[in-house]
Order: sequence, then C-alpha cells, then structure tokens
Amino acid sequence: MEHGKRTARVLSAAKELDLSVKILEMPSSTRTANDAAQACGCIAAQIIKSIIVINTDTNALALFLVSGSNNIDLIKTSNALSANLTMAKPTDVKNRTGFAIGGVSPLGHLSKLETYFDPTLLQYNEVWASAGKPNTVFKCNFNELIRSISAKCLPISCFI
Repeated sequence: MEHGKRTARVLSAAKELDLSVKILEMPSSTRTANDAAQACGCIAAQIIKSIIVINTDTNALALFLVSGSNNIDLIKTSNALSANLTMAKPTDVKNRTGFAIGGVSPLGHLSKLETYFDPTLLQYNEVWASAGKPNTVFKCNFNELIRSISAKCLPISCFI
C-alpha cells in the first residue's frame, strides 16, 4: 500500500520509536470509535480516540488517548492537571499537529505534545489507533505505545 504524507509520518514516527505497527487502509471510514471497532474486528473500548485539547492559559496543545468506550471530562481533567483546558479548534488541530480531526494519530505530530491516557486502555494488550487519515488505522501493544511516547496516566475520574 502506498502511504499518503500523514500516514507516512505516522509510520516514520513508529520506526523512530521502535514501535511495531502495521498500517491498514480500511474500505470505509474509521472516524468514530464504533466505525473503527467494526472495521477492525474488535470492541469499541480497544479503539484509541486521540483528542486534542488546548490550555487556554499557555496556548499549548495536549493529546489525550481515550478508550473508544469513554469520553474525557474536561472539568475534572482541568482540575487534575491544574490547567484551563478546552477542546482545540479543528483549524488548530490540523495546523499544529498535521492531522485533521477524525484522523489524529497518537504518533507523528508536527511537534511534541504532552500526552496523557485513559487507564481503561491498560486492560487491553492490543489497541487500534488512527494512522493519520479517517480510514487508516494501526494495531499495537498499548503498553509499548505509551512507553514509547512517554504518555502519563490520568485518574479514571477524568473519564465518563
């Protein structure tokens, strides 16, 4: 399969991190966790939703890796991190990460992002994440992923 620029960036980042991934192009959209789970043959909880938020005090973006069965509670997460967080605007996401919403990968961003994860994902050896486009995914070992990108665990209370 020939990879587009965004997907090639994800693959390159995985190689740099020595993270074993195989990128798959699905025949239909994997934009939502339920769509992705159906396409990947897994349950929605094994899908990583890559959510980009902005700290309104510093203008810094942060990446949250959330189980497909959960959503982030921005009020509780803001309190846990002592930060004022809000969802990033789609144009900020695309311009500052290189990915459009629906295709944000945990890997290959234009700049390093502070990254946090939902502890629900720890119960799964294998998880699926976006590979840069709304119809590309990769499967990987979750513990290897969070180790390789230095993601920090958030309290379960930050997720609903």
